[in-house]
Amino acid sequence: MGFPIFFLIVLAIAALLVATVVVYFHAYKRNINKVLETNEHTRIPMTPPYKVAIILTIVVLIVGISISYFVGYKVAYDNYEESSSQTSIFDIQTFYAKVKEVNDNALLVEGISLNDQSYRGELNYDVSEETRMEWHNTPISLSDLDEGDLVSITLLTDRGGVTDIFKIQLLDDKR
Repeated sequence: MGFPIFFLIVLAIAALLVATVVVYFHAYKRNINKVLETNEHTRIPMTPPYKVAIILTIVVLIVGISISYFVGYKVAYDNYEESSSQTSIFDIQTFYAKVKEVNDNALLVEGISLNDQSYRGELNYDVSEETRMEWHNTPISLSDLDEGDLVSITLLTDRGGVTDIFKIQLLDDKR
């Protein structure tokens, strides 16, 4: 992560505030001196410098808070995007199972003995339209699966801990 550029922006705004106040002080002082030297009271009065300093400080605070908010939002969003695009090997699990029952949007399978202990026994999954289903790299539908078919089910766990079926592959040679 590089140097946060918004620090430079805030420093530039603060320097602009200081320079503006200093220039205004000099202009105010010059105006007062001319009024005192000429004793003319016809000049247009200038706003006292402390009022200008207060107003400029408020403006700089509002601008600084706005910049900090939007830059912080962008940095947080970029970090979120970066972390969500990285998938750990622990987020993807694949196991093998025999199909026991196929419904409209659900699949009941029984994990085979080669699987991890947590993927043995009967497992019921809801299959969404986004789930990839294939047989030898050919897309198939849920209705193409029959009872007794051997399948490979790939599960994807997101950062929130929700597990969804990512892909179902029919492993039998004949369809």
